[in-house]
Amino acid sequence: MKNIFGHRGLPHIYHENTLEGINKAFNYCDFVETDVRLTKDNNLVLFHDSNIAGSLIKNMTLKEIDEALNLPIDEITLTSRDQIHGKVNFEIKTDTLDDSDIDILFQKMLGILKSTDIITSFNWKSIQSFKPLFDSNYGIIFDKEEQIYQAQSLSNHDNGLFFMVHHNLIDHRSFSLPLDRTVLWTVNNEEDFKRYMEMDIYGIVTDIPDTMQLYRK
Repeated sequence: MKNIFGHRGLPHIYHENTLEGINKAFNYCDFVETDVRLTKDNNLVLFHDSNIAGSLIKNMTLKEIDEALNLPIDEITLTSRDQIHGKVNFEIKTDTLDDSDIDILFQKMLGILKSTDIITSFNWKSIQSFKPLFDSNYGIIFDKEEQIYQAQSLSNHDNGLFFMVHHNLIDHRSFSLPLDRTVLWTVNNEEDFKRYMEMDIYGIVTDIPDTMQLYRK
């Protein structure tokens, strides 16, 4: 329990979601959380925002992304799980995709995942649809109070589902999700982090795992 998740690697030292930053983060944390998007030519890129230089990633080829970025394209292109040297929480970004592209994105991830990984998304429907195919852990992400009740309903029927929860919701009076499958995000306040470490939760996501690991008991 109480795993530390490096949020997009070590973003205060390295460019976020780069393979270099992700792999350096494993010096301090148990997991790294990184975002995955699909390009126009069906490549996987590690990138949080939906657009680059005003263009949607889903409408850009890998070559066009390379020309628009000020960092090596190889640093954000996911082609093999061997590129990442530790356990990963892959957050799948589907907000700009249609159903056929979402299907392609998840199908490609099936060939990437390791059994120790966690694949998650704000797109609960897709996680539920693909979960029979995952060889890894899987979970849903949420940040709204009304979603607590929906998540609890899903939990009643699925004892393998993980819950990636905005940390402010943990103190909500109706919160009763299984703590051993709950991960709180994104915690950068040291006092909050220490308090959450006292709880029997699965993990905490932070931008500063190199600092927060000092509070691990």
